[in-house]
Amino acid sequence: MILFYLILPIVILAVLRFLVALFNYLTNPYLKDYKPTSESLVSVLIPARNEEKNIENLLVDLLDQTHSNIEVLVYDDQSTDSTSQIVLQYSKNNRNICLVSGMELADGWLGKNYACYNLSQKAKGDYLLYLDADVRIKPQFIENSLGYMQRNKLALLSFFPYQVTKTFGERITVTVMQWILLSLLPLRLVQWSKRRSLSAANGQMMMFKTDIYRKYQFHEQFKANPVEDISIARSVKKLRYRMATLLGTENDIQCHMYGSYDEAIAGFSKNVCDFFGRNHKVMIAFAAITTLGPILVLFIMPFPLIFAYFFSVIMARMMVAQLSKQSAFMSVLLLPMQQFAFVQMVRAWWRSHKNGTFVWKNREITTSK
Repeated sequence: MILFYLILPIVILAVLRFLVALFNYLTNPYLKDYKPTSESLVSVLIPARNEEKNIENLLVDLLDQTHSNIEVLVYDDQSTDSTSQIVLQYSKNNRNICLVSGMELADGWLGKNYACYNLSQKAKGDYLLYLDADVRIKPQFIENSLGYMQRNKLALLSFFPYQVTKTFGERITVTVMQWILLSLLPLRLVQWSKRRSLSAANGQMMMFKTDIYRKYQFHEQFKANPVEDISIARSVKKLRYRMATLLGTENDIQCHMYGSYDEAIAGFSKNVCDFFGRNHKVMIAFAAITTLGPILVLFIMPFPLIFAYFFSVIMARMMVAQLSKQSAFMSVLLLPMQQFAFVQMVRAWWRSHKNGTFVWKNREITTSK
């Protein structure tokens, strides 16, 4: 009987995650067609460090936008490849594209945050649109995003892009973060609720109203934070401004983040704890519960609760896969391997946290203990 009550919370958690996934599935958190209320100038700001494989694709996408009133600033963060040459070539034929040569990293700053801050100082737009260099966008993306911000009076709009996965290792790893996010956070409530706990943002795409950004200088506020996007979202909520975070599709914004299993583990490990409010105890408990939960429930709980547990887990997985525009069947089939990958991310986070540093983009980043 004691074991029953100890394991019952595992079943309850699975049911609650199913309900969150169902909420996300029913509320359809995607961008639709929105016409801007004004032809505002949008400054597209791209921090780039050794992005020769990606930057040209994004520049081509930006030149094809239906909202033409844009300026494009690319910050070359001391790249050692041909990133700057590619941008310069495009800037010769397009006056709205400009290369910003990166400076030596200032003390107390992380590379991307410093790049974003410096880009904001040179931008002239009414809106600041930060995009990672490995993002691809469709022709109406800026127009629809601007329209959505204006019609909903937002200070910040962010996206989780559709994730392109090309290898088996990517299919195992990249979908893990979506599984966690969309089964723990009711995404529409980021916009509908004022609660700071219901905050989420993704640095791959963040669009700010310029006057609000300049007033608080968000990247300067969190200059040493490796997961500044989530901290900025919480700050926006704390300041009582409106924000929204949506899911991308192949028809608006997509991204190919990592090229291999190991690269994805290393990349996601730097911010996995922030999905749990930076509480490593909650993260570790979640990893243990989701790993051992199926075994404990199967051998200890009565059949009705076994059914409720596995029904909730499988249905939540299928709905998250459909929300992410991935195969629901493959998501369920790969569930054990994805769980193992999640545990690997937690282990990698623990090691870097214990050491106090991790390396990203050939720079050593200090973590807070």
